[in-house]
Order: sequence, then C-alpha cells, then structure tokens
Amino acid sequence: MRLALGLLILVVLVCLGLFLVREADGLAQWAVTWQRAFQNEMAAAVRAIQAGDAGAWSALLLGAGAYGFVHAVGPGHGKYLIGGAGLGSSVSARRLLGLSLASSLAQALWAIVLVYGGFSLLQVTAQSMTILAEDVLAPASYAAIATVGAVFVWRGARSLLQMRAARQHAASHTDASGCGCHGHGPTPDEAARLGSLRDAVLLIGSIAIRPCTGAIFLLVIAWQMGIEFAGAIAVIVMGLGTAGLTCLVAISSVTARGMAVFSSDSLGMLRIARPSLELLAGSVIVWISLQTLSRLIS
Repeated sequence: MRLALGLLILVVLVCLGLFLVREADGLAQWAVTWQRAFQNEMAAAVRAIQAGDAGAWSALLLGAGAYGFVHAVGPGHGKYLIGGAGLGSSVSARRLLGLSLASSLAQALWAIVLVYGGFSLLQVTAQSMTILAEDVLAPASYAAIATVGAVFVWRGARSLLQMRAARQHAASHTDASGCGCHGHGPTPDEAARLGSLRDAVLLIGSIAIRPCTGAIFLLVIAWQMGIEFAGAIAVIVMGLGTAGLTCLVAISSVTARGMAVFSSDSLGMLRIARPSLELLAGSVIVWISLQTLSRLIS
C-alpha cells in the first residue's frame, strides 16, 4: 500500500513539474507585469520621500515587499535550489527556512554593497552596474547553483553505491547469526543534511551572488536622489518579500519529501529512498541551471 502511495506521489510530482515547465512563459509574463507595476509605485514613493512626504515610507516598503515576492515567482532567486535541497536532503524544515531567509537577505545586502560601493568607490555608472549584474553575476550564480546540484548528484550516487557494496558484503559474510561487523550503508540520519557550515555557505552564496535587478533599480534612484538610507531599507524589505516565496517553496519541498519517505514501508526502502531523491533533485538542479545558463550566454 505504501509503495503504491509512493509511486502515486512521484507521478503527481512529475506531472506538476511538467505543467510548471509548460506554463513557465505565461507565469514569467505575469510576474513581469506586476513587477513593472510595483516598480512604478516604488519610484513614485521615492520621489515623494525626497519631497518630504513621510507618509510615502509605507508605500515604498509595501511596494518593495510586494515586488520581492512577485519577482521571486519568475526565474532566478534559487527557488529550485531551495526546493531541491528540501526534497533531496534530510535537512529539517526549520533549517531550510533559515537558509531561505538568509539567502534572500544576503542577496539584498550584496545589492546594497555592490551599488553603493560601486558609486562611492569606483564611480561606476548605473548602466555598467546593470551589465555587471546581468552579464557576469547572473551566469556565475547559475554556474554555482549547478555545482551545488552536482554535489547532490555525487552524494546520492555515492550513497547508493555504498549500499550496494554493503549488501554484497553482507551476502558473502552472512552466517546463521547474521552479520554484525558494521552498519550496512548510511542510516536515514546520515543522509545528506546540509548540516555543515560549508554546505550552508555554498547554498547561500550561489543564490546571493546575483543581485536582484529591481533592487539595483531602486538603489540607483535612491542614490541619485540623495536618500540612500531609504533605498537600503526598502531593498532589505524586498529581500524579505523574496524570502516569503522561497520559504513557501522550502515548506512544500520538505512536505513532498516527507510523503515520499513515508511511502517507504521498511528501513531498507527508506535508506534507498533518501539518496534516490537526492540524486533526482540534484539532476534536476543541474539541468535547469545549465539550461538557464545556456540562454544567458547565447
């Protein structure tokens, strides 16, 4: 019964993935339309703040938060990396939510450092800043995300090969009392957990390295109008809006993983399910990253 439930869950996930891929262009267009609307609201609010209208602060922050959420619906922001990490590792929902929030805020802070630092120290232009973000940092981000996906693939494949070798070893050494020499393969808790600082930094850095174009737009306007503090605060709120969407993805992926693992009706099946999910999730991350990267550099 649980095996059938697991197969059903996998079929539903595959169908949902195919539907999202087919509808990706329409979803991206919807996101672009609303981004422009919120971008116009932010520009108007910035001008009002410069004119001394303290009430415009609320409009700016609300517009920035809404922009961050809607913008995260479109391509980028590492949603599939967060989702893949939730599906393919044993990281807890709480930890993955923390990584989602940290990556979004790191992306916002990096935009502030890049724009304000570039203007004050390097005297760069707004156009060169946008070119740097889109032509250099965006490809670097997708390449880094693909690297994380490749690590998932390697870990999942290694775990499966270790379990196969352990089963062969056990079969050749089993006697009437059974083999008690050592554990055979990783336990569920020993599966990939994104538990190390290195893993967390790699995940956060691969997402944060590409600053949001909306954040650059807002920071440039704020700098030109002499209200840098307002621009920085609004970009941080924008990052929180982005985190809202990525956190939803994190919760959904951990829930889907839990359902798939629940369908494993034995410890052996559970041990196979976890690295298999990691291998599958890593493969999808690599595929999406390389597809996006090829479009950027073509």
